Amino acid sequence: MYLQGGRSSRHPFFASTDDAVCGRMEKLLPVILLLCVLLPVPSSLGYYSRANMNRRSVNTEKCFCELNGQVEDCCCNVSTVEVVVLELHPQLQKLLKSPYFRFFRVALDRPCPFWNEQGGCVLKGCSISLCKEDDVPVGIKAAVNAEKAVFSKDASTNDPSCAREQELSSVDDTISDVNRRAFNDWRQHDASDSFCHLDDENSTHLDYVDLTLNPERYTGYRGESPHRVWNAIYQENCFRPESASSKFPFIPSRLLGSLCREKRAYYRMISGLHASINVHLCAKYQLTGQHDKFGPNQEEFARRFDPDHTNGEGPQWLKNLYFTFLMVLRAVIKAGPLWQAERFYTGDAAVDQHVKELVLNILNATRSCPSTFDETMLFNGDSASVLKREVQSHFKNISRIMDCVACQRCRLWGKLQVQGLGTAMKILFSGDQYAVGDGGALQRTEIVALFNVFGRLADSINSLSLFRQPRGDHGRPKSSKNEL
Repeated sequence: MYLQGGRSSRHPFFASTDDAVCGRMEKLLPVILLLCVLLPVPSSLGYYSRANMNRRSVNTEKCFCELNGQVEDCCCNVSTVEVVVLELHPQLQKLLKSPYFRFFRVALDRPCPFWNEQGGCVLKGCSISLCKEDDVPVGIKAAVNAEKAVFSKDASTNDPSCAREQELSSVDDTISDVNRRAFNDWRQHDASDSFCHLDDENSTHLDYVDLTLNPERYTGYRGESPHRVWNAIYQENCFRPESASSKFPFIPSRLLGSLCREKRAYYRMISGLHASINVHLCAKYQLTGQHDKFGPNQEEFARRFDPDHTNGEGPQWLKNLYFTFLMVLRAVIKAGPLWQAERFYTGDAAVDQHVKELVLNILNATRSCPSTFDETMLFNGDSASVLKREVQSHFKNISRIMDCVACQRCRLWGKLQVQGLGTAMKILFSGDQYAVGDGGALQRTEIVALFNVFGRLADSINSLSLFRQPRGDHGRPKSSKNEL
């Protein structure tokens, strides 16, 4: 409207006593605007954008006002957790780069089972790169066949029993009806203890993803789609007090006391995972004017956790992160005999032995930790079995909701971490089945998911120091070592 004739219609910028000059300026305005759109802004000016200028003055200290004292519904305090993370974090990061733990097999093309999700995210940051067939170690692709191949290769021709063994095994590879029924019974029992819908590792519709090449970070995925996902999780698959308002998807911390211990712990676990994801997005945020560089964004961190922006709940969400870490830590400790018996097989004996040593070193480090989370306090009494089935049903729904995430990278890490939490609950709430050497077994994807969510939670707690430390010029950390 500023280009219409007449002095009264002009923008104040063009107010002048010289109508001729004003007219010429108005005619040049479209050209000036076009040049502003087409000409790139120098990258050196990126940190003087509005976002970065605001970021320089952001104070995030209020976000941490609840990070002290004992972690609710746990047997550990905040400072102890931070000491434990300081010791475990570097070991976990090293472990998760190993072949066994970095290759994850997953179905990423399943349709959303709950609503019609209109297409996928087209942002570059949402895309992921899938593995080629030759990228994945042979032992991971087909562990049973790989072990048979190793056995056949290592066997000596001087041993006549080897040929006889192969002859016998080639006659009939079926199992008896008795063994088949026992196998089916085991699968049904395993399903009854499961908290997630697991992908069938024998399916041909799954892809391998190298997690180290597709890190969890900010992608630009926002708007109605992610809000719908989180609303479905909090509003429909968490246990809400009757007094909780439906206008706010999260349960106010002051109302959690009205829930029973099991439902309260379940909510804290979900909230802690959500907080962990948000910390990672803030710690690995795309830096302004630098498309391939990621680093901490204090303004975004404050937006997600400052009490003034979160109805006072942000600091408690960070404390729930500590709760979720302690719960997963307890599952890893409880399943210690399982890790001692596990081979972590990839087909490379030297690498497999090294990974086994890393896992046992982590296990030894966790044993020095004081009491963390007491799972025996949950699911007791006459209604325990009914309550457990309710929790299982809700969490299985959440594992299926992950197929409604439009961003492929977000879907990958969502499915991985939800499955990791489901595995932790499976270990914790199946009695002592996974606490003895000859007890229950876990699928490889469950083991990979458990240790990856353990590492993600530890990394989130470790990353909080990025938002507490003094900042350098232009709002950037004094060291750039955390940029990707």
